[in-house]
Amino acid sequence: MLEVVEEVIGLAEERVKGLMKPISGGQMEHVGFVDGSYALEERRGVCVLALSAAAVVVSGGRLEGVMAGSRRPLITLMAPKTYAESRASLLMSIFEMVAAQSLVGRGVEAVFMDGSYVSEMMAPFGYARDAYERLTASGGELNWELVEEAGERAARGFEEMIVSGGEPRGVMAGLLRAVMEEADALYRELSAQYFDRRWRKEALDFAVVYVEMTAYLTALKALLEAAERGGVGVFWVAKDAESRYVVEREGVVGWLNDLTLLDYAWREGENVYTALEGVRFGRPRWRVAWEELLSEVYERWGDYSVVYFKLVRRGAVMQMTYPSRVARGRLLDALQTLSMLSDQHGYPRPLSYVHHIAVLDPGLPRIVADELYRRARSPLLRSMLAPSGRVMLGLRW
Repeated sequence: MLEVVEEVIGLAEERVKGLMKPISGGQMEHVGFVDGSYALEERRGVCVLALSAAAVVVSGGRLEGVMAGSRRPLITLMAPKTYAESRASLLMSIFEMVAAQSLVGRGVEAVFMDGSYVSEMMAPFGYARDAYERLTASGGELNWELVEEAGERAARGFEEMIVSGGEPRGVMAGLLRAVMEEADALYRELSAQYFDRRWRKEALDFAVVYVEMTAYLTALKALLEAAERGGVGVFWVAKDAESRYVVEREGVVGWLNDLTLLDYAWREGENVYTALEGVRFGRPRWRVAWEELLSEVYERWGDYSVVYFKLVRRGAVMQMTYPSRVARGRLLDALQTLSMLSDQHGYPRPLSYVHHIAVLDPGLPRIVADELYRRARSPLLRSMLAPSGRVMLGLRW
């Protein structure tokens, strides 16, 4: 059986070798790099969330720090704590996009972000759908016109803050406050309609998720609009990805993912790439954010490209994804720029740098939560901020 597996993969290897093209662009002289981090402390009734974003600009071979990352974190409470981990990741992505927007405003030729554009566009397809379906399962007739009005109001306010040109950390702090205010307003409007007590929990979960998703898509739209106006490429670079575009075509899906197959087939390759174009996202069908915003984002930037590239022989294949209309004609220059800035492992040094200055100590939100718990006067708040029973019994580890 192993011989058969080896034979099948060997045939795929020969075909995949033929995908390699040499990277032959020109180096960009003024580019930005962004990465973010979050740390979450879950308590009995709420979560304490720490967020950070780091940004640097490389210009003429010199690296300039723009945002301090973990040295200036943002701390916020998450209540309710439903979908906490997913929502925390979404809020971190908003912070990253606000940081990227500031770099576009500095006139860079391209912005490189850690992660995946595919993942960014998949955000409304996950837990937000669950929140929507739980609310609609209540059996009552929702006033969606009211929800849409709240979504439009929130989106307009968020966009005004994001495009203001303010310092990214201050903009994000304002967004966090505005999200809480808009979610509270939407919940009060929903609960005033008809919901009995059994469904108020679902109404609040939906209100928070709907407003946060609206903020997220507003930040993405603002970034891509600014990039398109300025002719700036926006690229997401992933060290690890589970994509299966190539292996599906080669008939080995389930055995390998794309990066595994390409690492094997391109083991002798250096400064090579292959691009898969003409891929498109479908629009989410459920109401997880302001409808007009959902339509605009997925209609204008639903087409995307997937690029696999390898910069040094002993390095690994990486994935780069981007909205096709924002980065037209900039791909080879972007790859050449990453190649010129790569380390001995074939990973761009500025991306490594922003990662290390953004990463947060996971103990930070725990310290904040402990102090909030100690100072809380309300018995309910103390109960919600209390650590787990294990910790309260002295068994933290």
